[in-house]
Parts: sequence; structure tokens; C-alpha cells
Amino acid sequence: MIFARFHHIYTHKFESAYGDESTLTLAKREWAYSLAGTPAHLVEYALERCKLEFAWPPTIADFVQLLQPQPEALGLPGIREAYLEACKNSHSPANRHWSHAAVHLAARDVGFFRMRTEAERYSWPPFEKAYQERVNQVARGEELVVSEPAIALPDPDTSAELNLVKTLEQAGVEAPVAYKLAYYLEKPPGSEVRERYREHSRQRLDELGVTVTLPA
Repeated sequence: MIFARFHHIYTHKFESAYGDESTLTLAKREWAYSLAGTPAHLVEYALERCKLEFAWPPTIADFVQLLQPQPEALGLPGIREAYLEACKNSHSPANRHWSHAAVHLAARDVGFFRMRTEAERYSWPPFEKAYQERVNQVARGEELVVSEPAIALPDPDTSAELNLVKTLEQAGVEAPVAYKLAYYLEKPPGSEVRERYREHSRQRLDELGVTVTLPA
């Protein structure tokens, strides 16, 4: 099917590239091995991109690259735009406007807290992977829906965490680091895990040379 489409798309250029029966037979075999198991909708997607991006029949490596759906071609935000939106909206995801469910779900897949607190070098790779998986779903024609809980739960009280973040920022700590240091306040009061995280935060403040008293 691919070579029949190539013949129609590239006409004499295809015949020039695969002029004899022996070359054509070997090429078909290599392509079949390389694309074994590839879903038909992705092959069709790549063939449509060939028309726009290649004046001559592509190599196998070129074609494999085309199999990865591009979000912009599907009407979704580009990966960088989606990442920045996810970082911004992860501070209050339920009350934010999301450009597409794919962005919302990818941020949720990574973790809203992680998206809003971790440095880009840590949050970008998992978001890029999660977003591409959501883009692939859209390319397959799946409808993405952000499900809401049957019973709406009240938002957790994060005032203590936010107050500590503000105090740390005023002391010169960068926002992503401040959120990580304040994370222990999300753990149950008086619990061992909360105290352990608090001690880690205190040690980190000592390393940064910042004097701030952490609440219990």
C-alpha cells in the first residue's frame, strides 16, 4: 500500500528511485520489516505529511520520523506552549482555562505538584512524553475527557504551604525550590513522614545559607 501511494504521489521521481524490479522488491521487504506492527492510521498520517515535507520519496528513517503525530497538525498547542500552560495552570488546575484536554491530562499524568514545583530539567522530560502520548490518542480519533469526581471534594487548605513559600521567596529562595521545601506541609500533621520531609527542608536551607524557621 505504501509503495502504491508513493507511486501516485511522486510519479516519475518514484520510478527514478525504484527503477528496477530487484531494487523495488528489496525495498518493499526492508520497509515491511521496519514498519511491522505500525498502526494503519499512523501510516496514513505519515503519508499525508510526505506530500508536504518531501519532494522525493523519503527514506525509511525519514518516514519513521513522520509517524510521530505533531500536535500543531491536529489543532493542539505545540509542546513548548503546552508545557508552559501546564506549569502555570497546575497551581489551581480545577479553576484554570485549559486550551485542550490533552494539555490538562498530560499535566495530571505527570502530577500537578511536580509541574508547579520542579525545575524544568526534571519536569520537561516526563511532560513531553505524557503529552505526546495524549497527542497520539487524539491522532487515533479518541475523545479526551477530563473526568470530574462524582462528589466534589473541598480544595485542601494550602494556606500554610503558600505562606511558607512566600516567606522563603522573600528570603531569596527561588519559587520552584521554595515549593519543594514547603511540600512537607502537605503531609499529615505530627506524622513521621512530615517530620522527615521537614528535616530535609531544614538541611537544604542550611546548605543555601537561608535562615527561616520552618513551622511544625
